[in-house]
Amino acid sequence: MPKVTLTEQCISCKKIYGLKVHPKDIVRLSEGAHVQDAMPYLSADDRELLISGICGKCFDEIPFEEDN
Repeated sequence: MPKVTLTEQCISCKKIYGLKVHPKDIVRLSEGAHVQDAMPYLSADDRELLISGICGKCFDEIPFEEDN
């Protein structure tokens, strides 16, 4: 099955990414499947972009608080 390019823009840096996905997986995602189940072939960074709208580079720069 051929893949299509799903275009996503990072909400932080505004860079546009093209993700190659199967059309049936887009449907699965829209029906409520978890992205890691619907598109396990994507990298963790690409899946994060679909989940939060933030690319991997920007996500890595988020200052999370350390556990005490």
